[in-house]
Amino acid sequence: MKTVVDGKLNPKLGLAIEGNLDLRGMDITELPENLSVSGYLDLENTVIAELPNNLSVGDFLDLKGTAITSLPDNLSIWSYLDLENTAITELPDDLSVGGSLYLEGTAITELPENLSVGGHLDMRGTAITELPENLSVDDYLDLRDTAITEVPENLSVGGSLNLEGTAIVNYPVVYNCGSNNRAIYLDLKDKTIIHIGCFKGTKEEAISRIKKKYSSPKDYINKVKECFDKLEELK
Repeated sequence: MKTVVDGKLNPKLGLAIEGNLDLRGMDITELPENLSVSGYLDLENTVIAELPNNLSVGDFLDLKGTAITSLPDNLSIWSYLDLENTAITELPDDLSVGGSLYLEGTAITELPENLSVGGHLDMRGTAITELPENLSVDDYLDLRDTAITEVPENLSVGGSLNLEGTAIVNYPVVYNCGSNNRAIYLDLKDKTIIHIGCFKGTKEEAISRIKKKYSSPKDYINKVKECFDKLEELK
């Protein structure tokens, strides 16, 4: 197990770890105040229920399967933050995540306004019903199997959306398409591009691909056309 490379205790500043701190599966129940870890902090499947204030992590913070129910103020994560399968119910307003944010299997019901995620944001199966104002995601946004019904106009996503299992009403998306009952939708930044599973292309490219793959492509092609028609209806 890779743990502490070097640790220095300053009475005023707290404990500074020069390296990684890997505590996976240990019976640890608490961490010192003002803890700073220059590498990653892995607490997966520990019994820890609370994090110290002013925690700073230079790489990723893994909290999967812990008893964490909330995050401290002034939490700074330079890489990804994994909260999968925790009982956490909300995120602090000043949360800073430089990489991806994983929320699948949490009890979170809303996101703070002006949340910025440097990687992708995974919200699969959460109870979140709406996206906050000024949400910014540098990579893709995964909304699968959520109750979200609207995409805010000021949403910023550097990659693609995943809308499978949603009921979005204010965006050009069509459900139950093809043999896999896919959700197909137009690209957030370029509405001439349609997303069908892992395929991304123009309407003509999508229709050509469907004709090659399906022996009876008519219904699927009509769904593609319907998706582009929805764009005009929503204008």
